[in-house]
Amino acid sequence: MEILFCFDERYEQHFGVSVTSLLINNFGEVSKIHIIIDKLSDNLKQKLDEISQNYKVEVCIYKINIEEFYGLKVTAHASAANYFRLLAADVLPNTLNKILYLDSDLVVNSSVDELFNLDITNYPVAACGGKAITTKQRLQLQGNYYFNSGVMLINLDYWRREEIGLKAIEFIRNYPEMIKYWDQDALNKIIDGNYINLDSRWNSLVDAYSNQSQVNQESVIIHFVGSLKPWQVWCMDTQKELYWTYLKKSMWASSTPTFPKNSKQILSAIRYLTLFVIRSFNSSFRKLKHS
Repeated sequence: MEILFCFDERYEQHFGVSVTSLLINNFGEVSKIHIIIDKLSDNLKQKLDEISQNYKVEVCIYKINIEEFYGLKVTAHASAANYFRLLAADVLPNTLNKILYLDSDLVVNSSVDELFNLDITNYPVAACGGKAITTKQRLQLQGNYYFNSGVMLINLDYWRREEIGLKAIEFIRNYPEMIKYWDQDALNKIIDGNYINLDSRWNSLVDAYSNQSQVNQESVIIHFVGSLKPWQVWCMDTQKELYWTYLKKSMWASSTPTFPKNSKQILSAIRYLTLFVIRSFNSSFRKLKHS
């Protein structure tokens, strides 16, 4: 299997967790890790070399010019790195016809061999999605389905032939007012429902802020979406322990939880902790009421 990650320096540690969980649970099954980044520090290079040696996997690095994404929508939660994957078909070798893309805020909890070997010959991508009425209206989609771009089995030949990535970037530049979820919106606009819809076990979403989770015993990939992440000190979600388990097995094992760095993060933490207290109180009250 050949796997793709795209990230910037803010997500190096979290990439470390994702790739470590992948390689531990797919040891000997991954031949290459492809990485699209804008900077390669000596520290990251050293860690990647160790990963390559420890897991007997080739690490291929592609540095891109971040200026290509200047002017595209970014937020405190999402940087220009969200758009790196749109260049996959143009940056990766032309001899490579398929790649499994994984976000860097997820954990792979078992084998992804079945997913990688899925036949996507006639489709641009396989991903987890579902019906989305309001999003259909916002993006003016013809179809009814919308997918999450955090886990994608990408048909690179299809993307090159139809210029999927380039068309997505063009859409973002031409219609910024329609963009809410960055590259994900653009890909859904261009692909417009023409994808293989995967079972949620391949991308089980955990939104700690809203206290929603798709995780069950069959979940293979657990994806921490939303603004509240398991590495933040104020995150109380029980699923975060999975992140820390793999972090301690990674080259980033010495990392510690992050604290709020600005007023926006502080307010977000206060809102979340308030909600957490209210939910805990309501849960205890219901239990007491029925006891």
